[in-house]
Amino acid sequence: MYSRRITSAVLALASAAVFVGCSDDDDDDGPLGTGNDDTTVRFVNATTGGTSLDIAENGTVGTGNSSLAYGSASSCTRVNAANPQLAVRTSGSTTSLTGFTPSFTSGGTYTVVVSGTTTAPVYTTLNDQFTTPTTGNAAVRIINATSAATTGTGNWDIYVNPGTTLGTPNATAVGRNAASTYLTVPAGQANTIRLTTAGSTTALQNISVPSLTSGTVQTIVVGDAATGSTTLRTFTLAACT
Repeated sequence: MYSRRITSAVLALASAAVFVGCSDDDDDDGPLGTGNDDTTVRFVNATTGGTSLDIAENGTVGTGNSSLAYGSASSCTRVNAANPQLAVRTSGSTTSLTGFTPSFTSGGTYTVVVSGTTTAPVYTTLNDQFTTPTTGNAAVRIINATSAATTGTGNWDIYVNPGTTLGTPNATAVGRNAASTYLTVPAGQANTIRLTTAGSTTALQNISVPSLTSGTVQTIVVGDAATGSTTLRTFTLAACT
């Protein structure tokens, strides 16, 4: 009888140890995991100078987060909002770029645009929360990731499918390191986004937006022109799912 009691106690302790071990494993969550990883984050490389970036979480550069060239985005990664343990590095380096102090809210989805240079990086954290477009419509958001290397004030008015007479802009004075709201566009057709210097009706650049499916959203990042060009570079990001 005494032996049976000892055996039962040992088994109970072993079961409790297994349970605690599983409960404390918070790092196995995938991009859509749950547990303590409660926020989704992705990074976009909009730095000048052509430097590639790595994004490390808790010291590890995961799949889809290494050697991000200009115009590239990391994978959509689940992290703990209170303690994300994220670092931005020059590709192949173990030294973090300075100045990144993340501020996320549990349950959120964020895009972090890394602009400026690797010696003086600028981090713009944008909340990706959106209202699903109504039936027959999609939505587009414009991120102004230009730097002082682009001439002008850097503040844009934005028009959706402009006509001969522009009328009222759909977004106004979108400055550098900032984003417009999500702008409604008709789904199932190509659309045009026009940028003008804030307060002006002269076209700065037209951006062609391929046909989008009803109810979807897309982010377009606009960066400095390549060396020897005057055309602003653009690249698109689908919503993290």
